[in-house]
Amino acid sequence: MIPLRERFVLNDPPAAAGHAGAIPGDATGEELQRHTLAALGAATTPAGKVDYARLRASSEWARAVESARPLQRVDLRFLGARSARLAFWVNVYNALVLHGVVMLGIRRQVGEVPGFFRRVSYRVGGLVLSLDEIEHGILRGNRRRPFGLLRPFGRRDPRRALCVDPMDPRIHFALNCGARSCPPVGVYRPGAMEQQLDLAARNFANQEVVLEGPGRIACSKIFRWYRADFDAAGGLAPLLLRYLDEGPVRAVIAAGVPPCSRWMPYHWALAHEPAE
Repeated sequence: MIPLRERFVLNDPPAAAGHAGAIPGDATGEELQRHTLAALGAATTPAGKVDYARLRASSEWARAVESARPLQRVDLRFLGARSARLAFWVNVYNALVLHGVVMLGIRRQVGEVPGFFRRVSYRVGGLVLSLDEIEHGILRGNRRRPFGLLRPFGRRDPRRALCVDPMDPRIHFALNCGARSCPPVGVYRPGAMEQQLDLAARNFANQEVVLEGPGRIACSKIFRWYRADFDAAGGLAPLLLRYLDEGPVRAVIAAGVPPCSRWMPYHWALAHEPAE
């Protein structure tokens, strides 16, 4: 039995000493996510379900797995501008989630593996980083996870230097934790990051914020779990007014009705339903 605290470092073994030197990170995360999504698409049935056994055995998946190994040699000091850092870590996070689902043989939901988000990890630039450490440590500027007690990185943790601060709350519309209620995934590019995050926010808001009756607006629980992030960036209502299309929901919020009086159920079944 694998100890519950043991990590799954999915792009190990570590690169051998004397291996080719450090590589730029900008294209590495992009390439990884491109290969990951290509492998997923090749194993998706006409009914939109995924044959995970076929995926795991495919040459496309082998290429995706191999694309994760260069992450070990990325020089994290030179990821570039903020947009490049955001794109890199969002791509790495989304690829790592699917990598964990496939390699750990998950069939229904990521909860089948205790501590999935704490344990599923990549070695990046010589540092081991879990899904939680990428999301809450790096992308959220070392904030506690919802209902968590501790920050991911302590004061002397060298990984604190990787934090993106101030945090951009639109990352919550780009990260996919493997659940059906998560936002869809894509390949994020530094040169288009602003537009892609705006599009992700617009798509998510218009699908996951609904008017159920007079003064009753139901929202995805993502807006509940990360309310502090949205408040720190100016507030949930202004954010929704920015991204909601013209229509009844936007009109009600513009009239002063507080958003999110009810939370919609969060479906933890796999985002990519298995083909039986």
